[in-house]
Amino acid sequence: MSKFNEKSTFEEVLNTPEGKEIARKHLGSLLDRPSVGMMKNKSLVELRNMIPLPPIKKKFSAMIDELLTLN
Repeated sequence: MSKFNEKSTFEEVLNTPEGKEIARKHLGSLLDRPSVGMMKNKSLVELRNMIPLPPIKKKFSAMIDELLTLN
């Protein structure tokens, strides 16, 4: 499995099978929204800090936590 860190971009995550699977698991259909696509150049730490809405922030945080624990 690939390792991700807080500096990994969302695009790097989505370009790996395991990253995309984890993103789909946590974000579901949100992943297909254009607004989420515009975040691809953001690092995982930036993503965690930029999402203001609690329900969506919770989904992104759970995804990021899982990505950062991959070995």
